[in-house]
Amino acid sequence: MNKNDGMNYAPTGEVKPVVEPGQFIFAAMSLDHGHIYGMCNGLIEAGAKLKWVYDKDRAKAEAFQQKYPEVEIAEYEEQLLEDPEVVMVAAAAVPNLRGPLGVRVMRSGKHYFTDKTPFTTLEQLEEARTTARETGKKYAIYYSERLHVESAVHAGNLIKQGAIGRVVQVIGFGPHRLNASSRPDWFFDKEKYGGILCDIGSHQLEQFLYFTGNRDGKIVNSKVANYANKNYPELEDFGDLTVVGENGATGYFRVDWLTPDGLGTR
Repeated sequence: MNKNDGMNYAPTGEVKPVVEPGQFIFAAMSLDHGHIYGMCNGLIEAGAKLKWVYDKDRAKAEAFQQKYPEVEIAEYEEQLLEDPEVVMVAAAAVPNLRGPLGVRVMRSGKHYFTDKTPFTTLEQLEEARTTARETGKKYAIYYSERLHVESAVHAGNLIKQGAIGRVVQVIGFGPHRLNASSRPDWFFDKEKYGGILCDIGSHQLEQFLYFTGNRDGKIVNSKVANYANKNYPELEDFGDLTVVGENGATGYFRVDWLTPDGLGTR
């Protein structure tokens, strides 16, 4: 595991329980993205208890158990989905599998907590919405660039307090380091990762909606390109987008996989 890239960045914080011991039990599965560690860290720090882990690749589950020695390794998916003690399942599957997995989890009677991006197609989004309504279960998403960054949390609090007035525009820049040699094969398959605007661009869209107080918006224009990685023809290494919210606020962001190796940032 390369800890110097964003894929495996797992922030930790202060332990501030919001539930009683044993009150909120969760399981982890589908460990395809390193963000699962940050997701579990945050839940445990909030007082949740991690009971199970499952992955088809047992080596991943065993590595996970080394980080969280209290967890039991499940032999199959149903073992944790059928456990009545488990309230929620956290997962970081291959992006195009996250929506279908969430539907299975909610149908099993549990809440679902997935790494971003939560979907790669609009059909997956509609199926998840329908399932959430029918089951009453939550489909929650880990947008780490806002939820696990102190400055972003503070900015949200200032906006809620009215300290800076109405937010009329949000501009976001998301440069990323590719670290191609450490990436799994699915990372370069557009059908599986969803494209750069769907993948890392989902962070910026979520921030725009949250900071401007919008629930929806209209994309005015967008573009993607592969500028520097022609040996990976399905990889989009650049994308940008302009959006207008329901309340008139505007947003622009650009994201890329072009951070050079000489820079210390991820």
